[in-house]
Amino acid sequence: MPAVDQLYLTELVNEAIRNEASSIYFDISNYPVIKTSGKLKKITTEDVLTKDFLETMKDFFLSDDQIEELQTKKEITIGYDWSTDMRLSVNFFFQKNSLSVVINLIPLNIKDMKELNLPNIVSDILNLNSGLVLICGPIGSGRTTTVISILQTINQTKEKRILTIEDPIEYEFINDKSIIQQREVGKDIPSFEVGITQAMDESIDVLFISNISTPNQIKLALESASSGKLVFAIMDCDLINTAIEKMFASFKSSEKDFGTTLVSESLKVVINQRLLQKIGGGRILASEVFVMNSSGKAIVKSGRLEQLRSIMQTSRADNMQDLNSVLRSLVQKGMVKPEEAEKYLI
Repeated sequence: MPAVDQLYLTELVNEAIRNEASSIYFDISNYPVIKTSGKLKKITTEDVLTKDFLETMKDFFLSDDQIEELQTKKEITIGYDWSTDMRLSVNFFFQKNSLSVVINLIPLNIKDMKELNLPNIVSDILNLNSGLVLICGPIGSGRTTTVISILQTINQTKEKRILTIEDPIEYEFINDKSIIQQREVGKDIPSFEVGITQAMDESIDVLFISNISTPNQIKLALESASSGKLVFAIMDCDLINTAIEKMFASFKSSEKDFGTTLVSESLKVVINQRLLQKIGGGRILASEVFVMNSSGKAIVKSGRLEQLRSIMQTSRADNMQDLNSVLRSLVQKGMVKPEEAEKYLI
């Protein structure tokens, strides 16, 4: 990368860090855009981005093998150590037959659970020895941050062997009371499926899977949870009902009874979250929670998923909560504006 381009990129990333930005967007013939607290800001101090600059970014961040993968698959996401306290997740992809880049900034200081406004159910999750805990919500809703904070708490308070399967690795842990080993898809293992299958045969207490999306990945996550491991997994899904439906759909019609039983017995908690702009600056987490208590299990087994929301509204003793109630509470406490909360009502 030419020195002048590298200097510009360095200044841009460091400015984003100073502004506590979450992302930087690079598109040809446009100015770079920084996203801070959900708001977009164009950086117009230099000329618009050119094809040559995007190509030099590719050469700066990617190895020869990764460039080849980008050309073949038309997309690649890699982790990059920027500084001692900041890591980048860099996504290269094509749109309108041109290269685009999104850099997500990942501070390496892991926030504790109180700072993140995590739901009360997390205290119960820390005491689980097995089962599946699913974190869902739109991309950019802080799902990984939630899981990382929980894993770090386990690391600091319990003697466990923890394994993560990630694509890419975002946070890098240091062993405390626990042993944490991290495997990156494409570098340490060829796929999520291989990583999860290998983990089932190992003496692992806690497993984190950074994304489950295919039927096979979902089934393997459930089977791992049923084998005596505590499994945390992220799913791209914005409704708890839809998440459970995706689990059911992972099984063939001939496996329907087996799948229903496996889901109802292995799934313990689903957290569906959003990040809202906070009054006074910054963002705040709003989470809805479903817990597989006896009522929830009966509904899941019967397939009457449309009743889950009423269960979440009436089972607060089990630390369940529905998103709309949480949003109303944030407005009543003066933490978010009514019009901001309305964007996320279900």
